[in-house]
Amino acid sequence: MIRLDVDEESLRSIRLALSPLWETLGSLALLARYRGAVPTPYTGWVRGARRAVPPKLMDTVVQLAHRRDTPFLRHAHAYVPDPARTSLQDELDFLRGRFEDAGDERTAALIEDYWNHALHPYWPALRASLEEEVLFRGRTLAVNGPEAMLAELEGRVLWQRPRLTAPYHLDLIREVRRSRLVLVPSMFSAATRVFTSDAQVTAMSYQARTTGFLHSVTPERPTEPPTDRLALLIGPGRAKVIRALQAPRTTTALAHSLGLAKSTVSQHLGVLTETGVVWRRRLGGQVFYQLDRSGFALLEQLGD
Repeated sequence: MIRLDVDEESLRSIRLALSPLWETLGSLALLARYRGAVPTPYTGWVRGARRAVPPKLMDTVVQLAHRRDTPFLRHAHAYVPDPARTSLQDELDFLRGRFEDAGDERTAALIEDYWNHALHPYWPALRASLEEEVLFRGRTLAVNGPEAMLAELEGRVLWQRPRLTAPYHLDLIREVRRSRLVLVPSMFSAATRVFTSDAQVTAMSYQARTTGFLHSVTPERPTEPPTDRLALLIGPGRAKVIRALQAPRTTTALAHSLGLAKSTVSQHLGVLTETGVVWRRRLGGQVFYQLDRSGFALLEQLGD
């Protein structure tokens, strides 16, 4: 368990960042942890990754993830994401300045090769979903303040002033005093939480609300269009709305993207919110909607 006692100055310094490298580390931890079946929503992605990554490469990188004792992985787990470094190549190039020997470069090349097979094909969609997460959390941070944002984080992250608590494989207590606090949304934080801390900055991954989006990241699609079981159950209009709410959206944005009348979308959202499939949150002058856990479960089971 991680326990962070955060002072006022650090609380005001909270920033959000994305990291392809941290996503890579999280995905490797998932593959290392589950050699057979994996829990939802990771099933489709893991099935695709195991097919796409050459077996020898997969065995090598999974063993690296198991050990975590190479100099490169120590550097990678101590790396603090920076919005200025937006690609895995940018992050690896930054780490190369800290490499100790040729073994680090070989490990970096293996990680990059794994990324190209397992994550790169889906990264545009995953990145867009994570960017939606950052936008949503950023709005909460700007409108309601850091404590409101911390109180809403997913993945059993708990905020009770002044302590931020999160599950971790080690038992750690840290005082965050007059330093930066960087929070990194991750699709793979349910498998492993990446955490690093020093006197200047503390960074931690947390499970993005849009993690359920991973169920749709599958490398194969049927050549024949399948029966839309979700539409048969709840109607084609509401099925479209559910599929579009894997990231937070307003009624206006949803109506525009689906090509439906705003009044029609509002009616669908009212029913879905009332039944607990969708949650509703006001931020400033806008109201956002997104699938709740039951909505992601429904999409996982019937969304095809």
